[in-house]
Amino acid sequence: MRQWVIGMALAIQFFSSIPVNRQLPMDRKSITGMYAALPVLGAGMGGTLVLAVFLFTETMQFSGLFVAFLLVLLSAVLTGGLHLDGLADTGDAFFSYQEQEKRLAILEDPRIGAFGTLTLIFALLGKLVIIAEIIPDVPLLAVAAVPVLSRIGLLLLFSGTASTKNTGLAAFFMQHANRRLLQFLATLYLLIVIAAGALLNYALPLLILSSILLVSLLWYRRWCSRHFGGVTGDLFGAYIEGTELLLWTVLLFLN
Repeated sequence: MRQWVIGMALAIQFFSSIPVNRQLPMDRKSITGMYAALPVLGAGMGGTLVLAVFLFTETMQFSGLFVAFLLVLLSAVLTGGLHLDGLADTGDAFFSYQEQEKRLAILEDPRIGAFGTLTLIFALLGKLVIIAEIIPDVPLLAVAAVPVLSRIGLLLLFSGTASTKNTGLAAFFMQHANRRLLQFLATLYLLIVIAAGALLNYALPLLILSSILLVSLLWYRRWCSRHFGGVTGDLFGAYIEGTELLLWTVLLFLN
C-alpha cells in the first residue's frame, strides 16, 4: 500500500502540474509504481474533463466551442504543458530532416523553432475543432477514456521500447523500472477499460478505441526507432498529445 501511495505521488509530481512538496524515494519499486499509476492519474484527469463538460453543457449550456476550448486548456494546465513541450521539440527535430544524431541534439535544445511552433498550433487547433464538433453529443465515458487510454499506451511504449541514450531522466526511469510488470499492468488496465465499457453499454466504441490505440502504438514505436533510434522523454510527450488527438478523431467518426 505504501509503495502504491509513493508511486501515485511520484506520478503526480512528474506528470502533472500539482505540486508534491515531499522528498520521495526513486528506487526500482517506486519508479515502477509511478508508471503503474499513470492510467489512474489519467482517470483523475478524465474525471475533471467530464465534470467540466457536464457543468458547462448541462448546467450552464455553453456552446460546444467554448467547452472544447476549456477542455484543451484544462488538459494543458493539468499536465503543466509537459507533453506539449515534448510535441514541439519532436516537431522541430523531425521536420529538420537531419541525420539521427542531429535530431537528438535538437530534442535536447530548450528553444522552440518554427516547425515546433507549427506542430503545436495544428495539434491544438485540431483538438479544439474536433472536440467542438462532438460536444455535447459524445458520451461522458468516452471523454474520460481518452486520457486513460493514452496513458495506457504510454505505459506500453515505455515498457517495450529501447531508449535512445543512457543519460537523462527518461533513460534513468527505463533502467530502473520493472518493465515486464508494467506490460502486464498495461494489459490489465486495457481489459478493465473494456469491461467498464461493457457494464455501461459502451463496449464496442471502447474496443475500437483500444484496437486503434494498439495499432498506432506499433506504428509509433517503429517510427521512433527509425528516425530517432528509440524513445526519449520528448517522444513520450509527443506520443501522449498525438494519441489523444487520434482518439478524439476516432470519436468524431464514431459519433
